Amino acid sequence: MSYIKKTLLPEETISYYTKPHYIIFSQVLLWIILAVFSFKFNYGTMLTGLLLLMSLFSFIGSLVGFYCSEYAITNKRIIMKVGFIRRKSLEIFLDRVEGVYIEQSVLGRILNFGTVIIAGVGGTKNPFFFIPDPLKFRSNVQQLMGKSAGK
Repeated sequence: MSYIKKTLLPEETISYYTKPHYIIFSQVLLWIILAVFSFKFNYGTMLTGLLLLMSLFSFIGSLVGFYCSEYAITNKRIIMKVGFIRRKSLEIFLDRVEGVYIEQSVLGRILNFGTVIIAGVGGTKNPFFFIPDPLKFRSNVQQLMGKSAGK
């Protein structure tokens, strides 16, 4: 059972759930490309092996990061959890949110990922990194903020 499902409040339902964007695996691809070039241009099997080992460690780290990170919007809160051994979690009630901002690089716009920044009451800014389809994430938050404000 996921962290988010375990921490739901009574009568709280998940309206939007996501994992990090697959771009977090890009470092693995970089190590593999370097290993292929090292092998192709005969820089030595030791260097090629080292680069492949780096790609393996990078893959394991990215895999753990992917499966141990989750983001959700419920009818009451925005919840983020990242990390396995060193866990970081954030839970902010929708009525404590002042604004939702998006930061996207050119690559982020092309591949449709970005950082969503939740501005809370009191000026706190909480970034959610590598969110797939950040415009949809923001739209869901704004819709639920409108519903909770109407109550």
